[in-house]
Amino acid sequence: MANFNTHFNVAAVATGLAAATLLSAEHINLNTALGLWFLGTIGGLLPDIDSDNSTSLDIIFNLFAFSAVLIVLRYVSSDMISFVEFQQLSLLELIALPLVVYALMRYLVRPIFEKITVHRGSCHSLSFVLLIALFTTQIIWRLAPQTSEQTVIVAWLSGGFVFLGGVIHLTLDELYSVDLSNVTIKRSFGSALKLADFKNKSLTLVKVLSIAALAYTTPSPDQTINTLSDWSKLKLSPYSEMANSK
Repeated sequence: MANFNTHFNVAAVATGLAAATLLSAEHINLNTALGLWFLGTIGGLLPDIDSDNSTSLDIIFNLFAFSAVLIVLRYVSSDMISFVEFQQLSLLELIALPLVVYALMRYLVRPIFEKITVHRGSCHSLSFVLLIALFTTQIIWRLAPQTSEQTVIVAWLSGGFVFLGGVIHLTLDELYSVDLSNVTIKRSFGSALKLADFKNKSLTLVKVLSIAALAYTTPSPDQTINTLSDWSKLKLSPYSEMANSK
């Protein structure tokens, strides 16, 4: 299997190029591009959340804990909670809130997760990556201060970048299962890029039902598909931009 640095670097480069392409085509703005790049990079580490390697697990869970803190702070400062109520929070409360969220993620969620997961099990599958991608779409959509076509597009792109990063991770692990120098296939071949972990049927069923529920309640992707169908503004080089201006 590929190591942590390989997963991180390849996911960062690939999703960074994808975000830059969308930015160049004027589908998104710079802030959104940076956010998608971040999500795509996290997606590239996602399947190793059940890793037996403590270093990888520390880094991944720290990233997820940090993301959870940002989500909570975004919720607290959004229109869902009035500005007056937000202003009434004391300095200690503003400091304690992210610390409590981080502590819950690290010292409660992580130990439970480590206990119920097995490396290269249910989390190391396309179904798990799809589940987290749809969950990301839901979070971005529902936490937005207002619902608009652009919000829906950003929500779907966010989930798409998480999925892209996860697929890159699984593909790399599968490629590393083939020893090209001796043209042999390692015993780990087939354990990375799999649809689901059918050895754990109950957990797989829960994932399938969760995916169906999330897909059913997400906003329509039609506007996102229509937007991504138009690449007329894509600038491949400075010369193409000069040609279009003539």
